[in-house]
Amino acid sequence: MKRYPIERVYMCAWHIGLAALGLYEYRRTHRTVLGKAMALGMVLFHCDAAIADAMDTPCLTRRVLEKLKP
Repeated sequence: MKRYPIERVYMCAWHIGLAALGLYEYRRTHRTVLGKAMALGMVLFHCDAAIADAMDTPCLTRRVLEKLKP
């Protein structure tokens, strides 16, 4: 299902904001290796989702799950 361009922009902006929050978490608040790894995962996931929303394609996690589904 194709999305309207304004919806794609809104969703992309939402994911960019969440990636920025993850970057803030990575740089400012977490001091443990586990905390930094989780914040970095949040940044990577939301950057991938923002790119996928801008291009109107499924994100990497959705493509992997669809390949694993029998």
